[in-house]
Parts: sequence; C-alpha cells; structure tokens
Amino acid sequence: MPQSAQATEAGPSVVPAAVRADHMPAWLQLLLAGLFGLAHVAILLRLGLAMAGDAFWQRPPGDLAMATIGAEALLRDGWHFPLSATALLSSSAPLPIVYTDSMPWLVVLLKALGLSADRVAPMGLCILLGFVLQPVAALVLLRAAGVRRWEVLLAGIAFASFLPAWILRLHMHHLALASHWALLLALALAVQAVRQGVSGAVIAGFAALGALVIGLHAYLWAMVAGIALGGLIADAARHPAPGSALRGGLGFAAFLVASVLAAWLLGYRTENGAPTGFGFFSMNLLSPLVPQLSGLFGTLPAGPVTNGILDATGGQYEGFNYLGLGILLLLAAAALHLARHRVQAPPGLWRAALPLGLVLLGCLLFALSNRIILGSLALPAIPLFPWLDNLVSQLRASGRFFWPLAYLLPALALAVLARARHRQAVGAMLAGFVVLQAADMARLDGMLRATFRAPMSADFDPTPLRQPGLEGRMMTLHPPLACTRPGGWPLDFSQFAMAAMRAGMRVEGGPVTRLIGGRSCEAARRDALAGLQDRSGLHVFLAGQWPEALLLRAAATAPCRGFEMGLACGDPVLIAGFPQAVPAPPPPLQPGAARSFAAGGDGIRLLGTGWSMPERWGVRFVAPTAELVLPMPADRKGPARLTLRLRGPAAPGRTVIVEAEERELARGSIAGSRGITLAVPPEALQAGLLTLRFVVPPAGGDALDDHQRELGLEAISLDAG
Repeated sequence: MPQSAQATEAGPSVVPAAVRADHMPAWLQLLLAGLFGLAHVAILLRLGLAMAGDAFWQRPPGDLAMATIGAEALLRDGWHFPLSATALLSSSAPLPIVYTDSMPWLVVLLKALGLSADRVAPMGLCILLGFVLQPVAALVLLRAAGVRRWEVLLAGIAFASFLPAWILRLHMHHLALASHWALLLALALAVQAVRQGVSGAVIAGFAALGALVIGLHAYLWAMVAGIALGGLIADAARHPAPGSALRGGLGFAAFLVASVLAAWLLGYRTENGAPTGFGFFSMNLLSPLVPQLSGLFGTLPAGPVTNGILDATGGQYEGFNYLGLGILLLLAAAALHLARHRVQAPPGLWRAALPLGLVLLGCLLFALSNRIILGSLALPAIPLFPWLDNLVSQLRASGRFFWPLAYLLPALALAVLARARHRQAVGAMLAGFVVLQAADMARLDGMLRATFRAPMSADFDPTPLRQPGLEGRMMTLHPPLACTRPGGWPLDFSQFAMAAMRAGMRVEGGPVTRLIGGRSCEAARRDALAGLQDRSGLHVFLAGQWPEALLLRAAATAPCRGFEMGLACGDPVLIAGFPQAVPAPPPPLQPGAARSFAAGGDGIRLLGTGWSMPERWGVRFVAPTAELVLPMPADRKGPARLTLRLRGPAAPGRTVIVEAEERELARGSIAGSRGITLAVPPEALQAGLLTLRFVVPPAGGDALDDHQRELGLEAISLDAG
C-alpha cells in the first residue's frame, strides 16, 4: 500500500500514526486544548479560585479589589438598565460596572443564571476562563492558518499559554484585560478572510466578537476593531472591485453596529475625562527582544530598569512585551527556513494580507508612541496636534498594542515550519523551543503564584461598618479616583470600600469612581464639603489624598470621627463606632521657616490635586493645574509674602502662574531651581487657609503630562515681617 508524501519525509514507522492524529476531529482538538488550559491553571494556581469561598477573595489586592467590588455589587443588586448597572455603587443613577474593569458580560451572565456572590467569585471565574480559552483560541488561529500537524498545533497552544506579557498582565491584577483569547479569535477570523475570502461566516464572527469584546475591556475592543478592519477589506485588496469593497464595508459596519448595541446595553458613556500619558505608558523598542523577568537570564540592563522591566519613562511596564527565548528561537528558525527554501505565496495572498499587515504595523507604531525610545536612547519626539493628542490619550497605555503581533508572529512562524520536510526533526526542535519558553517563564510564573497565594493583610478594622443602622445607608468616599495623587492610592482604601459593600452599605466615590461628570477636581472637593449637610449616610475622607487642612475644614462642618485612613463624618449615631478622635491640624506656616516637599518632609500634608508623590527633591506637576492649601498664622495682619522655590528644566524653562481666589499673584519662567516671591492679600484667606492654584500653560503646543519630570515644587516659606 503506498504511503503518503508526509510519511516518506520522516520514515514509515512513525509518520502514519502522526498523519492519523493530524486528522483528529476539530471538536476533539478543541476539547484537548481546553483540558491543556485547565491543567495549566491547576498547576500554576488552583481551580478553587473560581469559588467565593477561596480565602484570596476575602481581600484581593490592587485593581483587582475594584473589579471585585463592581462584580459583587452587580450580583447583589436587582436588575437595572443598562444591564451592567448597579445602584449599590451610586447615590444617583445606577453605575455601569464597565468602569470597574469587572468583565461585565460574564457577570451579567452569572446574574441571569441566578448565581450569587456568596457562591461564585466572578473574577476568579475570569481567570479560569482565560486559561482555558487561551489555548483553545490559539488552536483556532493555527487551524485558520492552515496548520494541521498535531505536534505544531501542540507547540502553538503552548506558546500562546506561555507568553510573558499575558502572565504579567494576570500578575498585575488586570484580569479582564488579560482576556487575550479575544485577540487570538480576531486574528483567526482575519487570517481566514485573507486565505479564503470574506465570507458571511467571517462577517458574522467579527460582529459577534465586537459585541462580546466591548463587554470585556475597551482596550481589547480597540485592537479587535483594527484587526477586523484589516481582515474585512482583504477581498477588496485582493480583487479591487465595487462588490468586494461593498462587502468589506458592510462587514465592518455590522461589526460597529453590534459593538455599539452591546455598549448601549452595558451602559458605556462618552464622557471619560481628559486622560494624559500617551508616550509615557509606551513600549520600549527593545522590549520584545531583551530578556526581562526571565527565568533563564533575569533582566539584561539594555536601558533603565524598574522592577525588572526595561522602563525609560516610569510607565513602560505597560509596554512589557518580551517574547521569551522559545518564541524568539521559533521566529529565527522560521526566518531561516524561508531564506533557505524561498517559499513564495501567491500574489493574490500578499495583496489580501496587505490591509491586515498595515493595521498591525500601525499597532506597533502606536505601541511605540510619538516618543520612540530604544533602550535608554530617546529619539526626537514627534509633535502632535492638540486634538490628536487628546484622541490618542483615550488609549494612553499604548504599549499594550503590540499584543496582536506577539500572537500572530509565532502563529505564522509555526505555519511556515508546518510545511517543512523532516517532520520528526521539526517536531523535536519545536519541543525544545517549548521547554526553553517554559523555563524562561519560571520567574513570572512564581510572581503569579505569589500574587494569588493569599489575601492582603488587613490594615483597618471593619467592625465599625457592621454596626446597627448602617446597612442600606450610602457611604460616599472622597476623593474620586480621578482626583487622587499619582502613585499614592493606598490599596487598603479599596479594601475599605469592599468591606462596606459587603456589610450591606451602598458605596459611591473613591476607588469605584472613574468619571467625575465633567467636573474639575476642585469642584469635586467643594461638592464633597457641601454634601456634609446630608446626615443620612457617611462621608469618608481619605487622609493622604486631601490636604489635611481641608480635612479639618470638613471636621468643622459636620460631626466626624477619625480612623486608620482618615475621617468618617455624618450623624453622630452612625459614626459612633469609629474609635479615634479627629487628628490635630497641621501647624501653620511660621515666618522664616521653610516647609519642604521632598520625601520625608511634612509638605505632603499641604498638597491638593495635581502633584506627584514626594520624590527626593520635591513634588512634580502631573497636571496643567495643581493646588496647595496652606494654614496661615491666626494673628497675621495685612498682606503676607511667600517665597516658592520651584524647579524646572535647565532650558528653555516652563512658565508657571500662581493664583489665589481667581486672582493672578505671580508668574515666572522656571529653569533650574528658582524662587518666586508673591504678595498675598488678606481677602485671599478663607477661614485661615490660603489656597494657591498653580497653572502651567502649554509650551509649544505640548500640555504638561506625566512624562515631564523636571517641573515641580521644592519648598515654600513665609517671609518674616
């Protein structure tokens, strides 16, 4: 009986069995891929994370606490419209949990099935689904690329499951954002369209995926939208004609309509503040190639390194995209095979792939941002029009946009090697690459295990939240998330919000407030103080995020008690369980004595919004406006003279305007370390407090943002006399 061509490549005794395995039914391959993912999560973490009884969910850390608050609130509440809205996180209109990164479609489904927050952990189930669907989606992509060899498919699902960027994202608690299987499915549809044409099934698949992904995470939707566009116009590029262009346009319109409908059902709003940071949360050009957090090499110092990641801005952890040794060797082996065998694709295939290739090139350039950095070498920044800067800043963590390429490149490399002769040798080589990739992941795997090993320690006593009379009441947390100091959000405040919600209270503000309704942070602060007139609930002011003088103003407005994290204000009966007295006010400025804002100084007690946390020399401006609240001596008569020591870039300097009560007091161009003296009229003081507002006008069309580190405040002093 004649053997197949494949059989003659590697010997008759082994390959026929392999050929039979190649023809395993697709459904069985998908099932085995899912079991691979299930085994992966069982070995790396534990299956019990999907259950509410797992101890980890008592106090999950960081952003995961905020996601858990949103998910549990939706499950504990009745139905509202939009579908993801819950009244337990808002005193007015129900708040959609799309703004708490709680994977809303999953939680809506759990709620429809009648599962309660006491039985299932929604975010734990998100982890479980991610591990299972990651290899399943990778298998779908490889099959769309024409791969049928079982050993190549197995290597592909392993590489997708061992991608460093995916494991790090799970370690960083961004579970909804770690639904990378959605990118793999989008790439599978696009590759199918490139290879076999834009069919009705491809259009329907993209429409369904758009509706699904908008309920996972907005960043993933943006990537899927680009991939969908590149795939759906493949026919128009292959055979330019009105019919193919119309089919592609209608397909993308179906994708957009399905996405918009899903966004409306879930409760997305258009107002999202004015984020900054594009060019700060970027990808270093060396990130995919240089080992970082490697189990084999550690981190090679090819540039500035922070927490084991190549980071030249302070925010390039968002662009961590090291591919791993196994994948890098895989890409090299595929490139060598192409060079030696001169494999050529039909011209029509290249034309069809061109739109998708351009989209992915755009994703790469967007990941690098307009401030391309190679190791520690920063290329000249590309200026952006203000409207374009505002547009791209809506997706300011641009370093994430390398992910589609990080998945497609290994898939294409495997598709190339799947056509190679000497099947046994190729299979052995791929097995070696997978082992190297797994070994390179050892450090990241250990970090992930440590993340989910145990709950956070409790830094506050939740007992006062369970006292009679508080259940069903509204607890408003101040300030909202958008008005906190960068890097200064204490993780236990999210734990406090979760404890209040689990005690039966409704929670508004604090860590669950992404939007501030178009208000400025100064307006949000004024509204918080005015809201103290309502004694039906609790108002909690977080120390360390407000100038302490303003906390004391709150204490003078309403009955308040202190606790580990600040002040709880409201009806005396409701706050009786909070044990501490109101803290003493910060001392007023004393003539001739400078107040330092460097790390370790007491200037932090005077900071309002717009500042970084204290650094070695002082605090940086991180917004175009910043606020300082100064307690002034009670016996001071007449105008006061203040000297501000500011710090700016050596050249050419930046202009800083100082205002009080909407009156300009001084302005100057700050270069190096420079003092500004200003006279403060008595009418600028309110209840013994002086509120200074610092304004940094745009320079050359560039607004101040997080990556401009050299402009800030070092110290302030009240002149004698």
